[in-house]
Amino acid sequence: MFVTVRYGANCQELVNLQSRVLVLTAHLRRKRQCGTGDCIDLVDEAGALMNLSKVENPAAEYASKYLRERQRYILVRVIREQSTEATCYKSLLENLGKHHPDLADRLQKLSANTPMREQWRKGPLQRRAQPKKSSEPKSTPR
Repeated sequence: MFVTVRYGANCQELVNLQSRVLVLTAHLRRKRQCGTGDCIDLVDEAGALMNLSKVENPAAEYASKYLRERQRYILVRVIREQSTEATCYKSLLENLGKHHPDLADRLQKLSANTPMREQWRKGPLQRRAQPKKSSEPKSTPR
């Protein structure tokens, strides 16, 4: 059982699904020469995020639980913004738009539609829509 992971300048790597999620992601980080602190994940060619970065116990879970045999996946970097708690997904396959034009758009939408990003976007508008409160004390009628 294996899958193909694409990254870099049209590089491909066959990955065994009988490996643990932790081992699989560590292997892909080494291949792509990512830092140990970099968070990575996979998307399928239709743009569905596999959420390997959110597996609760990656040392115990097998990749076969999350990935489908003989499928092709694209390696992505997961960037979580601390201040807004938004998540952005960046393809680690160069020229993604050339190889998968729809997937490039899907990744952009995935990044823009994270729940925290939506709350962040709505926040300033809601604050502006509310009337300003006066700091002067209200006079009471006599």
